[in-house]
Amino acid sequence: MKSIYYIQFFILICISTTLKGQVDSMGVKPIPVAADSVSVLDSVPRLRGVVAFSADTLEDLVDYSATDSIIFDNANHLIYLYGEASIKYQTYSITADFIRVNLDSSIALAEQLPDSLKKKDPLDELREEPAEAEPEEELPLTQEQLDSIYLDSLNGITPLDNKRLVNDVPKERNEDGRPFFDDGSTQFTAKRLRYNFKTRRGKVYDVLTEESNMFIHGSETKFVSAGQDTNAVDYVYSQDVILTTCNAEHPHYGIRSKKQKIIPNRQVIVGPSNLEIAGVPTPFIIPFGFFPIARGAKNGLIFPSDYEYSDQWGFGLRDIGYYFPLGEHFDLELLSDIYFNGSWGIKANSQYRKRYKYSGSINIGFSNRIGEVYNQELGALVKDPRKSFSINWSHTQDPRSRPNQTFSASVQMQTSGYDQLNYNDASRVLNNSYSSNIAFRKKFVGTPFAVSANVRHSQNTRTNEMQFTLPDINISMNRIFPFKSNKRRSPEPKWYEKISLQYTGKVLNRIKTQDTLLFSQPLFTNADFGVDHDLNSSASFNVLKYFNITPSVRYGESWYFKTVQRTFDPNIEIEYDTVYNADSSDFTEIPADTLSFGQVLRKTIHGFKPLRQYSASLSMSTTIFGSLGVGRKKGWFRGVRHVVKPTISFNFSPDYTVPSLGYVDYVQQDIRDPTEIAYSLFEGALFGSPSLSGRQMALSYAINNLFEAKVFSQKDTTEKKIKLFNSININGSHNFVSDSLKWSEINLSGSTQFFKGLSQLNFSMVYDPYDRDRTTMRRINKFYWDTEGKILRFDRAAVRISTGMTIDQIRKLFKGEEVGLQSRGGSRRGSSDQSQDNEEESLTDLFKDFRLSHDLVLMWTMQADGSKKLDIMTNSINTRGNIRLSPNWDISVGNIGYDLRSKRLTYPYLGFTRNLHCWEMGFNWAPQRGTYSFFIRVRQDPLSFIKIPYQRNNQDVRF
Repeated sequence: MKSIYYIQFFILICISTTLKGQVDSMGVKPIPVAADSVSVLDSVPRLRGVVAFSADTLEDLVDYSATDSIIFDNANHLIYLYGEASIKYQTYSITADFIRVNLDSSIALAEQLPDSLKKKDPLDELREEPAEAEPEEELPLTQEQLDSIYLDSLNGITPLDNKRLVNDVPKERNEDGRPFFDDGSTQFTAKRLRYNFKTRRGKVYDVLTEESNMFIHGSETKFVSAGQDTNAVDYVYSQDVILTTCNAEHPHYGIRSKKQKIIPNRQVIVGPSNLEIAGVPTPFIIPFGFFPIARGAKNGLIFPSDYEYSDQWGFGLRDIGYYFPLGEHFDLELLSDIYFNGSWGIKANSQYRKRYKYSGSINIGFSNRIGEVYNQELGALVKDPRKSFSINWSHTQDPRSRPNQTFSASVQMQTSGYDQLNYNDASRVLNNSYSSNIAFRKKFVGTPFAVSANVRHSQNTRTNEMQFTLPDINISMNRIFPFKSNKRRSPEPKWYEKISLQYTGKVLNRIKTQDTLLFSQPLFTNADFGVDHDLNSSASFNVLKYFNITPSVRYGESWYFKTVQRTFDPNIEIEYDTVYNADSSDFTEIPADTLSFGQVLRKTIHGFKPLRQYSASLSMSTTIFGSLGVGRKKGWFRGVRHVVKPTISFNFSPDYTVPSLGYVDYVQQDIRDPTEIAYSLFEGALFGSPSLSGRQMALSYAINNLFEAKVFSQKDTTEKKIKLFNSININGSHNFVSDSLKWSEINLSGSTQFFKGLSQLNFSMVYDPYDRDRTTMRRINKFYWDTEGKILRFDRAAVRISTGMTIDQIRKLFKGEEVGLQSRGGSRRGSSDQSQDNEEESLTDLFKDFRLSHDLVLMWTMQADGSKKLDIMTNSINTRGNIRLSPNWDISVGNIGYDLRSKRLTYPYLGFTRNLHCWEMGFNWAPQRGTYSFFIRVRQDPLSFIKIPYQRNNQDVRF
């Protein structure tokens, strides 16, 4: 059992001054107490008289405790604390095996006791209470007990009987008994410590200090504490110091310096130093150094993240720069890449955040890589500069800041293959598509109107094509019911009250260009600008309880500022062959082939041109339910449910090919055929072009099917529903006013899932009721029934199977567990079965983070001879993930893919890392690209710049 003594300093002062009969150095003047006045003394705080404090008196009370014993040396004014000793004064605390306090000088000495002094006294076993006895409850001392302790101390009796005193013992202490010091901002452990509570100065030997992931080992250290003075700072002066991030008792590495100054929470300043590994000095010498250990954002130098050597670029430093905190909510990081041959790069990274308002980050990079290429004309290597640019911006608004107004941004844009040029990892190299969207939306409260503005971007680095949409402004009016009355008496609305109205307006400007021309020509040269208005009205009525009838009308008007004009050029292009005489004295050119019988020229006409379109429709839909075997109570199969949602609609639109409208023109295609083909003046327009098929009066049909099955699970003894097909859709149309080919093609599509959703199947098929020309492969106005005796002709089909799963999901699938959920315990099995499962799980756990994906796309097309041709469009397998071989060994697979069509690997990227405690070793390899990198580096900041790299980048592969 532990006994904790709790006594305050002013009690000891009274004891000391009473024995001396005068005011001691602490400045307390006691009142003489008679021998028969013991009963009058109730408690220490009731001392009467005038108490004067000297200038040397401490500013606050000191709490101290010990679990073994506390000895008072009244003659020398010393206090000895044994066993988990602790002293607390204001914000300071000291814990150790042994602490000695000098009351005159206010100096505390803390040490670690030898192991021989910590052994338990054999007589203590006789003093221990029986095991069956309940532990004595630790209660605060009564007032009589405090008075007794006080009077005993006046008579020179030291309390060695281990009476319990309740006190708050500091939680932070070393289990081995070494002195531990904490002043709120500075903490360290030492073998021996001296501290003056008045001057707040101390000296420690063999000290260990931790500052912001940095461990500082010093043989002799002096420190000055600022205490509660907000205008002062702490200082620590050390000799023969090792600065490291290794938390081992004997660090595996460190920067050794003879002199060092530490300003806690700010920086470490060292003199001449050198790197030491496993106690062996290295030639790596630092004349002086500043190591930031500040908590929070501070200005400072950023050490390079990598050191490189390239045959093309030379020696270089990557990501060396400076950090700027720009206030409470913003910061800025400027980084640069510097190479000896003149290649360079610069990056600016900024993060910002304002609580309950917004957050985001922006990264801008520019790269100028100078390589060498062989010039055949000069017969020598010449400089080949390649400039690239990248910008990434992410912005998120807190929805609580402005509920009716939002702003967000997601920008990913680059030129000239910035990622592929500067990086080698699979995620960057294999990504060829980038897109951006900056969105603003505002809803006008109390009205049905809302406005949104977007700036979009998309690009493909393989084709170098870029497309910008700036701006894309939408003005929308939510659906309203203009004839709805709030004063009607009947709960059922009138038929005209169900009529709704909706409007959408759009302003669009689209630009197409190449990324190499982004900054070399005016951005708006090839811009397409337009305005679109769309107004529609509809209503929904329930007829005969099961049918929904929806009439609707639509009017659209688009404003364009560019139109297309096509003209026919009848010039014939002929290819000639040259025939030489036998003696090569002369030659003759004879026509060999006619390459062109005229060509159609396209010209852009600038000017305002509106396009007005209107249409009307009437649709009817219902839902039909069917079942088979539902209600069975035996067997695993309990029935099938079929849901059918048929829709029939009648659509009407006028003939936009009428010449008076000016929407369509005609042009000749071939000098041999004078027939003119219609084309739209709005070909390729932003909001579409009118139909060239004439007036539409069509009956459209669509049938949506859903199939579900009910099965009985013996494992859970419950019935479950599973989807056999998520959907099977059939649709087509019949145009009553068309002069030919009245029936459209019939489209059949559907989707389903296998293996509990891990695999997805999508299929589509097209059938045609008409036959086709065997030469041109075009539809002809003859039914397939009339020519071949069959109702429908197969035209084409496509099937796509996409599978993606992890090894852990595969394991759960074969064990019958829920895929994607953690398995639940609770079942009791034999030890042999449990052991076998543990072996299986230990093996699969190595690959549980591995993800396998397979993509298969098949396409069937009908040939001229009536046969079906199968094309495998895509057939590839990919895997990626991590393998933890042991707590210290990891293997990473960035990407391994195999294209079964081309029979080749698709950019494998492999790597491994080895945890070396405070160091880390790693290797990355991209065999298809011919790049690799090997490194040994310090794991943790701020010394992570200590690194030994060896690598080969993509720019050196060809040499």
